[in-house]
Amino acid sequence: MVLVCAACGAWATEFPFDKVSRDSAAFDTIAGDLPPMLIAKKRPYFVSGDIYVPQGKTVTISAGAVLCFKNFTGLHIMGTLLAKGIKTMPIIFTSENDKDYNKTSAVDAAPYDWNGIYIHEDGIGTCLSYCAVLYSVEGINAQTKFFKLAPCVFLKNGRANLTIEGTVMQVSDQPFDYSLSVADVNSYGVPISVLKKDPLESSRRNLRYSGLSYVAIGFVAALVYAIRLRGSEDSFSSLSDISKNNLSKNSTVQWTNAKIDRDRDFSGFVASTGIAVLGGVGFFWSYRF
Repeated sequence: MVLVCAACGAWATEFPFDKVSRDSAAFDTIAGDLPPMLIAKKRPYFVSGDIYVPQGKTVTISAGAVLCFKNFTGLHIMGTLLAKGIKTMPIIFTSENDKDYNKTSAVDAAPYDWNGIYIHEDGIGTCLSYCAVLYSVEGINAQTKFFKLAPCVFLKNGRANLTIEGTVMQVSDQPFDYSLSVADVNSYGVPISVLKKDPLESSRRNLRYSGLSYVAIGFVAALVYAIRLRGSEDSFSSLSDISKNNLSKNSTVQWTNAKIDRDRDFSGFVASTGIAVLGGVGFFWSYRF
């Protein structure tokens, strides 16, 4: 049996539209297939054409992202969408005319302004947490029941707020949760793993921590080699003096050994710096897929 319930009203009364402030004077325009990670920015995303979560792919939208949709556009989920809002930084799906996020709009936002969010049959495992769907035609129209809302707010949508496999759900303006029980999932023969909040989180976490470790190790090693390089460079420069006094005191072997030490410390410094940079790239990339 499908488990559908309204969450406590506290979030509705505290729903932080004003806290998701964005520079409404400019937009980042998007259309077509979404990247693996859509990061919240200081300005909203303007959706100029239909956007897609491609089949077989996972797309993550970070907390605080605002997507303003042009008329007759929508979001089509054919893979897995993880919209990871939090209580103080919800993710907003709204009209381009929503003056909370586009103060330059000449008209007020209204129901039916944009098409809505469509979860296709292959969109199983999709999860929308602390999201708001505003001023659309359909709200969310799902052709599969294997997704989660935890929770979402639906306001001022036209034809419906939430439709699941052709059935229009009764949804108020209160935060709304939707999920399947373990028994429901098992009864349909679907692996419970498809309803995990984020199937790639383990890989991201491992890459993130590994990246931080490489940064720390590389930084410390580079610092040690930098100190040693300063000494070996001074020693090599001293032995490279071509004055008669220096040439009489020191041998070619000493000069050669000093050069070897200098080159070794320089190579160590470069390699350690490379390790730190590699770790930084890995850490950054962990937020991109």
